[in-house]
Amino acid sequence: MTGYAGSKSPAFAVGALLALVALAMPSAPAWAEVGPGGLTPGALWVHARLGQPAGSGSGGGPRSGWALRYERLGNVQGCVVVPLGASGAIRPWFGNDGDPVAVRVVIVDRASGAEIGLPGSGCVRPQDLVRIPTTGEVLDALRSQGIPAPVVSLSPGPRGLTGLETWYWFAGAGRVGVGLNLRGFTVEARAKATTYHWSTGDGGSYLTGGKGTATAPAARHVYGRKGSYPVILDMTWAGGYTWSGFGDAGSGTLGPVTVTGAPRPYPVNEVRSVLQ
Repeated sequence: MTGYAGSKSPAFAVGALLALVALAMPSAPAWAEVGPGGLTPGALWVHARLGQPAGSGSGGGPRSGWALRYERLGNVQGCVVVPLGASGAIRPWFGNDGDPVAVRVVIVDRASGAEIGLPGSGCVRPQDLVRIPTTGEVLDALRSQGIPAPVVSLSPGPRGLTGLETWYWFAGAGRVGVGLNLRGFTVEARAKATTYHWSTGDGGSYLTGGKGTATAPAARHVYGRKGSYPVILDMTWAGGYTWSGFGDAGSGTLGPVTVTGAPRPYPVNEVRSVLQ
């Protein structure tokens, strides 16, 4: 066992490591790198330098059913790696003796969040660990690279008339997808506009499930008075994403998230009948 001589047991080794931690910092419960443990993207870390394990069985591939969680114990000088019965293949995930950050290494069931096992304690550097892509990061990327700005199309245009129907539709894409790389993870995201909310500017409001077209509008409205009205379209998006990297893989859901377009000024003229 690395770091210990003689026939000292794994239990003694763990006790020695925790004793070093107690001397180095005030007593406190172990905590994950982001947030208090549990099955969240922030609490599950993979070792960026060495990668996650290969898949089970002879076929190999990513092991998506579980992941490693590193719970930080504290900054310890002379930190000692304590693998509890770890095989030669898993041993490198515990880092190197003497690195400053002591961690408790836990195998977690990704589906339930339950701890499957405690392979031991290790010594890793924070810069060697990479967070799994978070939903917020993927959603931000999708909004900046894929989701279009909600711009209302109108007929008649550029001016409406009182007493005459105005038609509303959205000419942009109702489905989007992006591929990106986050900290070495390959991410594929896709989303669909599920609802469209049309505000006519004079108090009218319509909610539709489709974007419409120039010949089959999503909404229709009649203005009763002349004026300039701010027409606004809100689009609600939802979807999902997959990620893979460092021998691990997973997926997540996106949204629903609402994107609001800029108001479009829409002048409406009044139609008057003339007696002859």
